[in-house]
Amino acid sequence: MNFNKEKMVVSVLATSVALPMMANIAYANENNIQIASVEYRTITGNGVNFRTGPSTGNSSIGKFYKGDKVEYISTSGSWVQIKYNGKTGYVHGDYVSKSQGSESNNGSTVSSKKVVTGSSVNFRKGPGTSYSKIATLSKGTEVGYISESGGWSKISYNGKIGYMSSQYLGNNTTGTPSTDNSGTDVTVTSKKIVTGNCVNFRKGPGTSYSKIATLLKGTEVVCISESGGWSKISYNGKVGYMSSKYLGNKTAGTPPTGNTNTDNTNTDNTVKSTKMVTGGSVNFRTGPGTSYAKIATLTRGTEVGYISKSGGWSKISHNGKVGYMSSNYIGDKGSTNTPGAETGGVASDRVIDFAKKLLGKPYVWGAEGPNSFDCSGFTQYVYKQVAGVSIPRVSREQSKFGKYVSKSELQKGDLVFFDTDGSNNGVVTHAGIYMGNGEVINASSGSGKVIISNLNSSYYSSRFVNARRVL
Repeated sequence: MNFNKEKMVVSVLATSVALPMMANIAYANENNIQIASVEYRTITGNGVNFRTGPSTGNSSIGKFYKGDKVEYISTSGSWVQIKYNGKTGYVHGDYVSKSQGSESNNGSTVSSKKVVTGSSVNFRKGPGTSYSKIATLSKGTEVGYISESGGWSKISYNGKIGYMSSQYLGNNTTGTPSTDNSGTDVTVTSKKIVTGNCVNFRKGPGTSYSKIATLLKGTEVVCISESGGWSKISYNGKVGYMSSKYLGNKTAGTPPTGNTNTDNTNTDNTVKSTKMVTGGSVNFRTGPGTSYAKIATLTRGTEVGYISKSGGWSKISHNGKVGYMSSNYIGDKGSTNTPGAETGGVASDRVIDFAKKLLGKPYVWGAEGPNSFDCSGFTQYVYKQVAGVSIPRVSREQSKFGKYVSKSELQKGDLVFFDTDGSNNGVVTHAGIYMGNGEVINASSGSGKVIISNLNSSYYSSRFVNARRVL
C-alpha cells in the first residue's frame, strides 16, 4: 500500500501566554515562521512492511517502496520507529537509510517577491503534488519567495506559508517569462546537445524524479535555465530536467536531431525491405525501448520500411519518420506465421501455457524466477520469456503499463491488479494473469506458491483495481 506523502511541519503562533518547558517556539507572522527540526530518512527496499510494532509479529499498516521519505523518530534494536502520513509505526532498519540530517528551516523569511507565471497553479502545504491544496493562484499573482529545494519553492501568500512548483514562478519584473499552455516557463536561452550516451530526461531536477525519456548522444535540446547541477530543458514539446554535465554547446557541423526525419543516432537510415505490423495496436517510438516517447500507434497490417534490428527492437521508417518498434510485432509482408504475428489469442495461449508450467513454484518476496517468484516478478518473467515483452518490475508500475481494459472486457493474457491490503483505495499491491473463465494465475504470498485463483470470488472481486492489455 502506498501513502500520500506528507511532511509534518510544526508551526506555533505565539501568544502573550508564557509556555514553559517547550523548545523551538518563536513568533510567527506571514513572512517569518520558526519550524521545528524534523529528520527524514529514505526507504531503500520495495514492498517494505510498515508495522504497528518492532517485530514481524506485529500487523502491517501498509507498504513502502524504494525512495519513499519518512519522518525518523527513534531506533529500537534493529527496528526504526517512523511517522508517515500522520501514522506512527516501525520499519526494519535494513530497509531505512542512515541519518540524512534534519530538514529544518530555521526561519522562513521572505527574501524577494516573485510572480506566478502559470495560468492556474496550486499553492500546496508541502513540496510535492501529494500535498493538499491551500489555494489556486492565477497568473501574475505576487508572492513572497522564501527558499527553493528539489524543484519546489517555499512561498508566503495571503498570510500563509506553503509551496509551489518552481517552474511556475518568475522574477517580479515588468515582463514575466513566456509560458506554454500549461503555464511552464519556456523562455529559451540557448540550444545544446546531449554529450552522454542514453541520458535520462526527467520531470524534476534530481535522480528521484521520474523519467520522461532517455536521450541519445547528439540529441539537440533547448536550454531554459541551470541550477544546482541540473539544466531545465525543452525537448519534443516537453519541459523537464537533465544533469548539466551531460549537456554541451551546439557546435558547427552537429547533426540536427529531435523532430526531424532522421533518428537521433545519425546512423544509416536506408530502408532494406518492406514489412508489416503484426500486432493489433503497436507503439512506434523515438528510441529502442518503452521509455522513449511515442511517435504514433500503428495498427495490424500497416506497412513500414525496415532498416535494421538490434536488441529486440526494429528500426523502421513510416510516414516520413524514422523510429523504433518491438520486433515481436513486425513480420514479413504477407506472412502469416512470423513470430511477431503471434499476438492476440495465439500469444495469450502461449503465455498461459507457459505460466501453468510454473504452478507450485514457491513464492519468495523479491524473487524474479526462474525457480521462485513474487507476484510481479512472476508476471514480468512470464511475459518476457514467452512474448519478449518487457514490463515494469513492481505491480503498481505494471498497472500503468499497456492499454487499460475494463473488467467486463477481460481477455486471456490480460494483466489483472488488486489491492490485497483490504482497503481497496486504488493502490495496487498484487498482480496476476487472467486465464479466461474467471481464473487468474498468480504468485500468492498467502498460499506461498504459484496458484490459480477465482477472480469472481468475494476475496478477489472486492479487491480488484484494474486490468491492462500488453499483447
